[in-house]
Amino acid sequence: MKTAGHMRNIQGIQQSTDIFFAKISVFVFSLCIIAVLCVSCTGPTDAQQAPTGRLVVVGSTALQPLATRAAALFQKQYPQAKVAVSGGGSLLGLKAVTGRQADIGDSDLYADPALYPDPNLTDHIVCVVPFTMITNLDVPVASLTRQQLIDIFSTRKIRNWQEVGGPDLPIVPVVRPTTSGTRATFRKYVLEGGDESGTLLRTDSSTEVRTTVAHTPGAIGYLALSVFDNSVRQVGIDGQKANAAAIETGKYAFWSYEHMYTLGDNSSTMSAFLDFMLAATVQNEAARLSYIPIANMKLPTLSAAGGSGIPLSESEATLREHF
Repeated sequence: MKTAGHMRNIQGIQQSTDIFFAKISVFVFSLCIIAVLCVSCTGPTDAQQAPTGRLVVVGSTALQPLATRAAALFQKQYPQAKVAVSGGGSLLGLKAVTGRQADIGDSDLYADPALYPDPNLTDHIVCVVPFTMITNLDVPVASLTRQQLIDIFSTRKIRNWQEVGGPDLPIVPVVRPTTSGTRATFRKYVLEGGDESGTLLRTDSSTEVRTTVAHTPGAIGYLALSVFDNSVRQVGIDGQKANAAAIETGKYAFWSYEHMYTLGDNSSTMSAFLDFMLAATVQNEAARLSYIPIANMKLPTLSAAGGSGIPLSESEATLREHF
């Protein structure tokens, strides 16, 4: 038979048990609240942060091989993002980005603020491209002087390969259209500002230059080293071939920075792609494709983290001095 005292003990035990489980419930609930708050503070998940949408990249055919490869790698890493890369020439790239017809304008040329005054135009330098002279395989000439190139392309004083140690064969200069940044660089740093005459291509395409020279007896042209292959012969300038060592020591002048221009209001996807261009993955590809990676450049205004862009107050000549 249970006594009153025994009943009081049982009630006391029950009350203590209820209080214990109540405290446990409050503790667990508090932990859940803290976990939720921590997730909120860390922001969205990686999947939510992944770049999405479509970017249009237009311009330099010298940069096109690297830009195309970078786009493929970027899309592999971020399947929800699409990057469409096309050529057409540096001037077309600048026109497309300033006219808001493209998200990024690729250019071998520095965008002079006098010609492109929009203060929102930002220069993202991604690498250096060496350019090289090429000839048809039937022209076994290893190197030409700068003056000989002027006399072949500009003054036309030299018209037969025999005059420069080659075979008795007419010289056929292949000239790129005026939209070409490579042509502008060639005129400025090789022809000393002179104009060109010869077989004028209708479209600015590095691969078209290569194909035309390869299939035209006696032809000579120029293109980015990234597009060079064994269908044509590489020719030096003043005894120097297009390579990083010759450029870094100032012995070879036919090269250019590769610019990616944007016009403000950068989306997160655009910023991610520009950062990706400077990442080790793409810069290693740049070296493999015969570009010179950005790490070899000495630009004090370029952020080590990438993507900051270069002020347009920096002139092209000043940028070349920083190399």
